[in-house]
Amino acid sequence: MQKYIAEKVNPDEQYVWARNHIRKGLEALEKLLHDYAGKYATGDEVYLADCFIAPQLYGAIKRFSLDMTPYPLLSRLNEAYNQLPAFVDSAPENQPDTPV
Repeated sequence: MQKYIAEKVNPDEQYVWARNHIRKGLEALEKLLHDYAGKYATGDEVYLADCFIAPQLYGAIKRFSLDMTPYPLLSRLNEAYNQLPAFVDSAPENQPDTPV
């Protein structure tokens, strides 16, 4: 998708475009999970949803420097994910083939 966007807009607009669409997704997810979240996205145990949400939050925060203040539930989930060794070990910077 990023390659497609790179072909359609200039480099300065790519970052802005991505952040705008990430915000829309996080707003929707924050609302969706409001009535379901426990310690994790859909309860007090890690389920498949968490395996998909955690890397999206990671990318939004680390790669796109998104301010998570408007998303208190997602911020809380991100903190919970960062306490799980399996999630921490799966972060890109913890992979053996990560460029230095």
